[in-house]
Amino acid sequence: MKKSALLSWRRTKIIATLGPASNSEQSMAELLASGVNVVRLNMSHGDHDQHRVLFKRVRAVAERLAHPVAILMDLCGPKIRVGEFVAGGIELREGETVQVTTRKVFGTHALIPISYAQLHEEVSCGERILLDDGKLELQVLSVVAQEIRCRVIYGGELKDHKGVNLPDSELRVPSFTHKDRLDAALAAELGADYLALSFVRDCSDVLHLKNHLMHLHADIPVIAKIEKPEAVENIVSILQHSDGIMIARGDLGIELPAEQIPFIQQRLIYQARRYYKPVIVATQMLESMINSARATRAEVGDVASAAMSSADAVMLSGETAMGAYPLQAVQTMDRVLRETERHQWQSGQFGPRLNNVSDEQHFPLRTAVAHAVVSLAEDLKLQSLVVPTRNGTTARVLAAERPTAPLIGVCSSAVQQRRLSLLWGVVPMLASEEQREDWLQLRELISHTYLLEGDGNTVLLVTGFSDDPQLNQPVMKVVHL
Repeated sequence: MKKSALLSWRRTKIIATLGPASNSEQSMAELLASGVNVVRLNMSHGDHDQHRVLFKRVRAVAERLAHPVAILMDLCGPKIRVGEFVAGGIELREGETVQVTTRKVFGTHALIPISYAQLHEEVSCGERILLDDGKLELQVLSVVAQEIRCRVIYGGELKDHKGVNLPDSELRVPSFTHKDRLDAALAAELGADYLALSFVRDCSDVLHLKNHLMHLHADIPVIAKIEKPEAVENIVSILQHSDGIMIARGDLGIELPAEQIPFIQQRLIYQARRYYKPVIVATQMLESMINSARATRAEVGDVASAAMSSADAVMLSGETAMGAYPLQAVQTMDRVLRETERHQWQSGQFGPRLNNVSDEQHFPLRTAVAHAVVSLAEDLKLQSLVVPTRNGTTARVLAAERPTAPLIGVCSSAVQQRRLSLLWGVVPMLASEEQREDWLQLRELISHTYLLEGDGNTVLLVTGFSDDPQLNQPVMKVVHL
């Protein structure tokens, strides 16, 4: 695939979730051709055989299109839900009292069964129980044995299997469940490019998953989903031990005041960049497009805001998984991102500049060189930054700095090529080991592939960054094409 204008490449990546609306080969091909960089498989739905079929189908379509696409398998975690009701649901009215129980029974008009068996041991009087994405609210009045008596604060219809949030309670339920272990084994079997861990509270949750992957002899980067208040508080240690984060605003916006979420999102994006880790903004980005062919103005502003804040990627969930307009949702997101980046380009800056004090203690040279690369890209009006990389570290560090010139990440591994698809501004390119290590061959390959020949076309070759301070030996070379 040849590109004659590097500035036409979109920097912010798009993640699309597969589901009934998009699991056919034709739908997948349309989504990838419209700009999807990462495909998400939601392990909360479907069985292993279904996921195997989808996984292989994505790989086949991507290979046919010569389009390097990463597959992110998203573990469901300990999602607490209400049980089933005799009539399929009940109506809760404000001011009434209802009973929540951890017994395995069918619910009635005044009895709500909950799937979490230890709930009665971990809630206290005065605490809130939120139901159905926070639409309904109960307040705990008393706890006796397995029965929790509550007052309805905000009422409405409650149907089977709706989600439960407990923003005031400290729960002991592990983030990495038995089902997650089985799903992680499937990810190792299939060779997933990324694995997302739900309901992370601190770095120990990430380490549990990483230890499990080590026992499986699987080297899969772990994305920590930030959807609990504790995760926001512990973000530094989570970033230090994970390979990236996903700001899952659905549950986060339920458990924290909604007016705080935009500022938390902005802060988390900046923190992730400071630790050179990719950051994904997710959930409810184009929610109305599940049923409508057009996005709302507020949704367009939300996508643009994520790009302006310099997120690596934005994610579509129900819009592409079960919506009526999956292709239109991707096309809309692509247009919004491109328009936002056009304005960023004109202003000469893709997001706020970094102050990497967190890195300077161990990597003063790496930090200085990364800053110098950004300055050179601007001063010399570079056509691109060429980054030969073996494990992606150099590309990851430079991407976090958000240079004005696009990055061509050159690797000799198809696995690494797919993983680079998540990083902001990185165009993944596959080359032989000999081409990757010989800059003369690399210059010819890039010039031919991306049509960069011509007077005045200059690129900067950067390599040698490592996460081991002893192995960190950065090299820069200006190359005239």
